[in-house]
Amino acid sequence: QELLGTYLRYARQYAHPRLGRAARDRIKAHYMRKREAAHQAAGQIAVTPRHLEALIRLSEARARAELRRAVLLSDVEDAIEILTAGADFEEQLPDEPVHKGKSKANALAERLKQQMQRRARQTGSAEFRLRDLRALAGPAVKDEEFDKAIQRLNEQENALLIKGSGSYEYVGAR
Repeated sequence: QELLGTYLRYARQYAHPRLGRAARDRIKAHYMRKREAAHQAAGQIAVTPRHLEALIRLSEARARAELRRAVLLSDVEDAIEILTAGADFEEQLPDEPVHKGKSKANALAERLKQQMQRRARQTGSAEFRLRDLRALAGPAVKDEEFDKAIQRLNEQENALLIKGSGSYEYVGAR
C-alpha cells in the first residue's frame, strides 16, 4: 500500500499528460456524434459540455496512470468505453422507485413501461417484438407474471398496442 501511495503522489506531481492530435480528433468526433444523435432522438437527454470534459479528464487520468506525457488514442478509447458502460448501466436503472405493495405483475408493468420509454427516446422507434419485451423483463420473471404485465399495459393502461403477430407499439399512457 505504501508503494501505491508513493506511485500516486509521484504521478500527481510529475505526470501532466497533454492531448495528442489523434486523441483530440477522436474526442471531437465522439462528442459531435453523440450530440448529433441526441438532436435526432427526440426526448433523449442532451449531451452537454460536461460529457466532453469528463471524456478529456478520464483520458488524461488514464495516461497519467502510466506516467506518460501524451494522451494516446488508446487512452481516449478506454475513456469512451468507461462512459458508454456507465450510460448502459444507467439505462437499466428504473426512473421511478418501485413501490412496495404492488403485485409483481403491476411492478413489472411499471418497469417495462419505463424501459420502453427510455428505449423509444434513444432509438426513436416505439415498436417492440415480444421477445424484446421478454428480454427487458429479465430471465427471473415468470411467464405468468410477464403475461399479466403485458395484458395490463395493453388492456388497462392502453400504453401498449398489438400491431401484429408478436409485434407491439408503445404509445405511452393515454
